[in-house]
Amino acid sequence: MSTTSPRFLTTAVIVLLLINTGLVIYLVLDRNKSHRPYSRERMDTSALLAKEINLSPAQEKQHRELREAHFKNVGVYYDSIRQAKTALFTTTDVGNRDSLLTVSNQKINDWQSTINAMTVSYLQKVRNILTEEQQKGYDQFVIKMMQRGRRDSSRGR
Repeated sequence: MSTTSPRFLTTAVIVLLLINTGLVIYLVLDRNKSHRPYSRERMDTSALLAKEINLSPAQEKQHRELREAHFKNVGVYYDSIRQAKTALFTTTDVGNRDSLLTVSNQKINDWQSTINAMTVSYLQKVRNILTEEQQKGYDQFVIKMMQRGRRDSSRGR
């Protein structure tokens, strides 16, 4: 065997050791950055709507009132759904699980249907306060918001 092979292996080990040391230092220094709270605030949907379709101050006030009333009303149903799911998922030792599941699913489906109907009514009320030109932008805005999806819509944010 030649002497270049052990020299090559020694060099490779030293290079890998330096790379690993650098990586560990990078991870330790970057760790503090990754655990900071998310600082960029997401714009309020009402403000975003007002900006995108150019609401007048009176329209903006009407929209906020409609929005607050809507989320106050549907929040009750979201809370009921959450309670029903909690009760369902924490009673796994009950003997009659199938009937409990059927009853809970029916209640949740009924509440969700009510939420959907209330939401459509809210969207129609908001659309009615807009001009014809604003309505076109509003329709696109609603589609964009529905596709974006929210984790917890009962908070009204």
